[in-house]
Amino acid sequence: MSAALREFASLYLTQALLLAVAPPLAWLALAVLARLGRPLSARQALRVGRGALVLSLALPVLAAAVHGVLPTGPRFSFERSVARHAGRLPGPLVEAPPVVSSTRASRALPSLPPVLPAAALTLLLGGVAVMARALVRHRRLLRRLEALPRVRSVGRLAVVLGEDGMPAFSAWFPRGRSRVSAWVVVPPALLADAEGLRLTVLHELQHHRQRDTHGAFARLALTGVFFWHPAAHGLSRWLASLQELACDEALVASGRVQPHAYARCLLQAALAVPSHSSLPAGATGMAHPTTRRIQMLFQPRPARTQGVATLLAALCLVLAPLAALSQGAAKGRAVTLVEAQSLARTSQPLGDLPVVVDAHVVARLNALTGTEKGRAFMKRALANLATHRVALTGPLRAKGLPEGLLAVAAVESAATNMPETDGRPSLAPGMRGAGVWMFIPETARRYGLEVSDARDERLDVARETQAAAALLSDLHARFGDWRLALAAYNQGEKKVDAALAAGGSRDATALIDAGHLNDYAATVQAGLLILRNPHLLD
Repeated sequence: MSAALREFASLYLTQALLLAVAPPLAWLALAVLARLGRPLSARQALRVGRGALVLSLALPVLAAAVHGVLPTGPRFSFERSVARHAGRLPGPLVEAPPVVSSTRASRALPSLPPVLPAAALTLLLGGVAVMARALVRHRRLLRRLEALPRVRSVGRLAVVLGEDGMPAFSAWFPRGRSRVSAWVVVPPALLADAEGLRLTVLHELQHHRQRDTHGAFARLALTGVFFWHPAAHGLSRWLASLQELACDEALVASGRVQPHAYARCLLQAALAVPSHSSLPAGATGMAHPTTRRIQMLFQPRPARTQGVATLLAALCLVLAPLAALSQGAAKGRAVTLVEAQSLARTSQPLGDLPVVVDAHVVARLNALTGTEKGRAFMKRALANLATHRVALTGPLRAKGLPEGLLAVAAVESAATNMPETDGRPSLAPGMRGAGVWMFIPETARRYGLEVSDARDERLDVARETQAAAALLSDLHARFGDWRLALAAYNQGEKKVDAALAAGGSRDATALIDAGHLNDYAATVQAGLLILRNPHLLD
């Protein structure tokens, strides 16, 4: 639950950040284009505004999906991983945690800061309260509309006569197919003005055609989910004003209304409606006109078909890195080389397998702890190592080998005893084997394991571990370096011999840098750091 809460928190905070950045950038871009004499039309500006909203909400989701594959920063705290462990050595690898009482467990260090669950609960309750209030107001509005006298009904659309002081507006409600779902409300005073009535009805019908009445629900949801966020409320008001401008422009451009007559209608609507009157929640309609709105009726309408796409593409290029960076910042930051070296030093049990931290180890460590797939793989490895602990550590100790070599089994198979045909993943490159240690048939037979149609001793954890211990012991005796021995375990002794000859060095880091060896040894050492510090997967 804590991991899911973190994911939700990082996504929510990133969306809140983009809501504060995307609409102002879109507004600024529209203003700059207008200042340069290349303005977009009102309808195009509305599409830009809606696009900015979509990008604000969608890019964090996309960034979270990408974060699941490519690390942008694991959940890592240097203070927690190093300072808190300094001066002591950890216990044996993957030791099963002791059973504690519920009282003691409740006093354990929480995996989440206490403020995060409290903030999440507050936001949830606040959002539910705001949305519930809006739904109640919608329900009341629907009942009022059904009680009003109808001027005309066409299909699922009804034009009704509003109450005194009620402005003209349109509203939509999701209802069954046989019931009225679209409404147009006109003030009673317009019954004496045929032209004003016609223009008002055309205006409100245009809101339905533009799906502005559907967008009203989206704006309500936005301000409900981000009820605390001024940018969300500002964006909602901006979209509402853009809807009015786009509606006016569409009517004049269609030729169904004349600009002068329409301007008079807007002025009469403003004079007839009290200044304190406001539209019901979720409705849209003839808001009080502004100088800009009336001036727009008499201005030439620009038509740049590529303007919206170009502007949104540019906005996306600006917001996408911000979304990725904020996702990484919300979820944590990457382990640096210095931090990984300190982590390796302070979590090194006496006499166990040493971890030589270089850039390759850091990269693999961040990949394993900074992606959902990597964390899931290593969590499964930790659970399986605890299950097979006795069978795996016994042969290693009998050979005098360090217990840290369990990281080989973790990387090869997540310590899962599985046949070659098993579809579960492995972190080891090259040919796929079988069993916990992923022996290929040739190596398995060389170390005394039977691999035939009748029997496959690679799936006998005890026998396979004895063979793996013998192989690792031989490789270390031959190369005298654990990193070279690990490389030979994956790529073969001949490959390591060739790499030593071609590279002119026995330094595994230099051989990996030169491309003579793959990064298998680095992956094993990164896995070992995680086995010694499982909190990196929190």
